[in-house]
Amino acid sequence: MNEFSLSGGAYIGNTKASKPFATLKVTSEVLQISVGFIGQYYFNAGNIIEIESASTLGGHGIRIIHNVPSYPKNVTFTTGTPYYNVIENIKATGFFDKTAQNQIQAYQVEKMQKQGRIPFKTTALIVFILGWNIPLFAGFIKGGINFAASYSIVSFLFVFLSAVLILFSPPFRTLVLKEGREINDMKKSLYFLLLIVTIGGIMFNVINRAPFNK
Repeated sequence: MNEFSLSGGAYIGNTKASKPFATLKVTSEVLQISVGFIGQYYFNAGNIIEIESASTLGGHGIRIIHNVPSYPKNVTFTTGTPYYNVIENIKATGFFDKTAQNQIQAYQVEKMQKQGRIPFKTTALIVFILGWNIPLFAGFIKGGINFAASYSIVSFLFVFLSAVLILFSPPFRTLVLKEGREINDMKKSLYFLLLIVTIGGIMFNVINRAPFNK
């Protein structure tokens, strides 16, 4: 099966993903634009009305004119690769060959569309939000903003451990990700999140231990 993959940036509705946190992946059955854990967008050939050239602040790229009602109207992928090269590579996968369309795969793509753009299950999102906020609220109730800042290290640790488990634990991944979602589509975002959380945790720890904060 021919596959074309390209890293770049994306503008999805009002959301922007800078390069290289977006990925365009095309096979004979599906065109996918992934912006990590922010959203994943799947298209059958029948969903795409036109792929037009786009020019944005993030560079040149392609704009997907589509008929998926649950997706934002603006779906743009940006890359340094010229428009015509991108189109030729997409054509080479057989994606536009209507005679090669697999009805079973088309059904799977429609199923992914109906699942929604966010790759995480609703229950997992609720747990993540609670895990981040509960320590902060507990600290605030105990002693105001200063205590909330002190308790923030627990929130950072929770996010750090959650990201590590998603990356390296298949059983945990099965618990939190929707059916059919792949970890490879989120690795860049998760590693970046680990970096931000680590730096943030260290900074908060240093600030809380500083003499002027006592």
